Amino acid sequence: MMHFRLGELSDTDFIAPLIYDTDPSHFEKAFGKRAIDGIVSLASMNSPINHSRITLCTINEEPVAIFALYSPETMNELVSEKPELRNFPFGPFGLRLFKEYRVLQKAMSMSIRACQRYLGMISVKREFRSVGYGRAILDSLDKTGFEVVLDVSRRNRKALSIYAKCGFRPETELPPEYPLENSVRLKRPSLSIR
Repeated sequence: MMHFRLGELSDTDFIAPLIYDTDPSHFEKAFGKRAIDGIVSLASMNSPINHSRITLCTINEEPVAIFALYSPETMNELVSEKPELRNFPFGPFGLRLFKEYRVLQKAMSMSIRACQRYLGMISVKREFRSVGYGRAILDSLDKTGFEVVLDVSRRNRKALSIYAKCGFRPETELPPEYPLENSVRLKRPSLSIR
């Protein structure tokens, strides 16, 4: 049986590689060869990928996956943060860290409705993929009683296919700031709404 718990600082070594796995090209572009170091740093800051905002999924106490589900209030809180460059490490890495923090913050500015929750990420450890854990996580989100929305690249055919099989459909009521050209927003109503 799968169990869920919020991440802790001690989980960062498990969380960081899975966050990287959600979009390696993005994090390599942001941090180069120090992608994991950048993610570890962001996971310890009040960023959208802070370890305490990540839910760990465990089987027999072994972590197998992560996800991050955000409420509109949490997203607004993250957007309203005012990071100052002087609070980041000095040098090129600190500047990259600051820029990526702002990119993640901007992602939180794409609003959702009060009846929705935003699935910012989901990732299953490679050796546990294709056995149903991702689907189990998505199905567990029905217990929230909210419609779940997520964004995915239009080019990621595999993810689009998986989400379609799990009941996600294109969202037609997009926020005005939504970047239509590269992404598509999908939604899946809660069982109580369906």
